[in-house]
Amino acid sequence: MTMQALPRLRGKKNNLRTAVTVFVVLICVNLVLYFSLVAPFRARLRTGENRYEELRKRYAEAVLFKKQKSSFAGIMAGVPSQKDMPLLVKDLVQTARQLKLGVASVKYDIPKRSGGELAMLAFSFPAEGRYPEIKRFVYDVETADRLVGIQNLELEADQGRVKLNMKLVTYIKGSEVR
Repeated sequence: MTMQALPRLRGKKNNLRTAVTVFVVLICVNLVLYFSLVAPFRARLRTGENRYEELRKRYAEAVLFKKQKSSFAGIMAGVPSQKDMPLLVKDLVQTARQLKLGVASVKYDIPKRSGGELAMLAFSFPAEGRYPEIKRFVYDVETADRLVGIQNLELEADQGRVKLNMKLVTYIKGSEVR
């Protein structure tokens, strides 16, 4: 090795030392910035994401509630009131008579409610006729738009005719007190 090569080697060593020192300093600055700025924000980011998820769920529940509220209002509009009960019975009697069924007297007692409260009302519906017409009437009651359900169904055969005694259930709204 010659004497002239030694200063060039020292110059390259100094440049290499300077580059390594700059690299180490940059890594240290990067670590300091990461732990002082990025790490605390990561915790805040997780908290913010959790809050966002919670708000999103609450919003979805609110939208669902709003949809259900309007559906429930529609159902409540379809519930007959106390004064509509004779019309409901008349409609059932007409349906039975159109099917050529004989209908005995329908008995019901309207419970006293006020302020729009719902009350369950059960009533008996006796009818008599041929089996196909009875079957059709039961089907019509089950599939009608009216809010009427069949709670009990009794059939008796009597000389080629079928006697039907149904216990029907509906809900009625109490009358508004003014």
